[in-house]
Amino acid sequence: MARALKGKKSNHILFVADDIKGEYFGKLISEIDSLAYKEDYFITLCADHQDEDFVNRIYSKFFDGIVIGSASFPLHNIQRLIDADIPIVLLEIRDYSSITGVYGLINTGLYEGARRVVRTLYERGRRRLLFLDRVSTSGNWSSMDDWRLKGFTDQCNVYQLEPVVLSGCSTEDELSAKIIDLLASGFRPDGIFGRNDPIALVGMQACQRMGFNVPQDISVIGFDNTRLCRFSSPTLTSVEIDQQEIARCVMQMMMSLIDNRSSFEKRLEVYLDTKVVMRESV
Repeated sequence: MARALKGKKSNHILFVADDIKGEYFGKLISEIDSLAYKEDYFITLCADHQDEDFVNRIYSKFFDGIVIGSASFPLHNIQRLIDADIPIVLLEIRDYSSITGVYGLINTGLYEGARRVVRTLYERGRRRLLFLDRVSTSGNWSSMDDWRLKGFTDQCNVYQLEPVVLSGCSTEDELSAKIIDLLASGFRPDGIFGRNDPIALVGMQACQRMGFNVPQDISVIGFDNTRLCRFSSPTLTSVEIDQQEIARCVMQMMMSLIDNRSSFEKRLEVYLDTKVVMRESV
C-alpha cells in the first residue's frame, strides 16, 4: 500500500482496544493522553471492529501512529499496517512472534502474572484450578497464544495439575450458569482465576450462590486490579499491571517510531512486571 501525504503529521494517535467500556483501558488511555498532550498529540480510543473495512478506515485517516491493545486484532492486519510504514506499538496480550518489521512491543507481564496467580493458589494448598475466560458476543475467546491462558496452563503443568478452562460464553449470565452447572456436576474447584476482575467476580458470586464460602472453600483471583476489587464481598485479590509505566513506554516508543523509524532495523521491545495484590478472596 502506498500511503498518501507521507511525511505530513496529523499529531493524532489511535488506540485500538478490545473493551473500551472497561475501567482498565479507560485508566490506561488517561495516562497515555496526559503524556501525549505534553508532546502536542491527541489520542483517540476505538474499539476493535474486527473486519477488513475497519483496517481500511484506519489507514485512510492518516494517524501518525497506532497503539493496538486488542487480542482479537488479526495478525495479518497488524502486519499490513506495519508494512505500510505506519508506526505501530503493540501491547503484548498474545504471541506476536510471527510479526516482522520495525514496530514497538510492550510485554506488560501478562504471562508471568498468570503464572504468579497459579503459584499463589498452589501455595495456599489449592490443587483443582479453574480458569474463567472472557465473554464475547463475536466468538473471540482465548486461545493458547493468549498470554493469560498460556501462563495459567504452563504453570499448572509445572505443578502437574490439570488446567481446567471454562470458555465459549457470550454473556456474564451464561458464564454464571455454566459455572453453576459445573459445580452441580460434581467438579468442585478450590481455586478460580478470572481472566479479568469482572469475570472473577462472576465466578465468586456463582460459587456463593451454590453455598460455597470464599475463600474458605474456594479462592478467587482476578486480573487488572480495578476498583471493583475493593467493593466485593470478600474483597478480590487481583493482579496489578503498571499502567503508568505502560503509558510512559507507549509514548516513548511511539515518538521514537514517528521521528526516527528509518533508523531502526528491528522491533523495539520492553518487558514490564506485574504483582498480585492480596485481599480477602484468597
